Amino acid sequence: MKAIDQQKLDRIKNLLESEESFPLQYTFKFIVPSARLANILSLFPEEEQLSTKPSAKGNYISVTIIRSVNSADEVIKVYQSVSVIEGVLSL
Repeated sequence: MKAIDQQKLDRIKNLLESEESFPLQYTFKFIVPSARLANILSLFPEEEQLSTKPSAKGNYISVTIIRSVNSADEVIKVYQSVSVIEGVLSL
C-alpha cells in the first residue's frame, strides 16, 4: 500500500492545529482486515487504551486507540505508520 499523500497530511495537520489544543487525548480509529490485526497491534505494543471489536462476519476488526499526544505531528506520525498496512481504513 502506498503512503498517505503529502497534501492530505498537510491538510490534516493544519486542521488539527487550528481545531485542537495540544496536549490532548486523541482517539484513533481503524478498520482492519482480520488477517492484518497483528500488524496494527505491533505498532501499539504497550497501549493501555486499545479496544477491538470484530465485524458481524468476522472479516474485519475495528480498532480504537486513545493516546495522549503533544502535537499534530505525533498524530500524523501514527497515520503514516498505519497507512503502509494493506487494507486498513483510517477513520
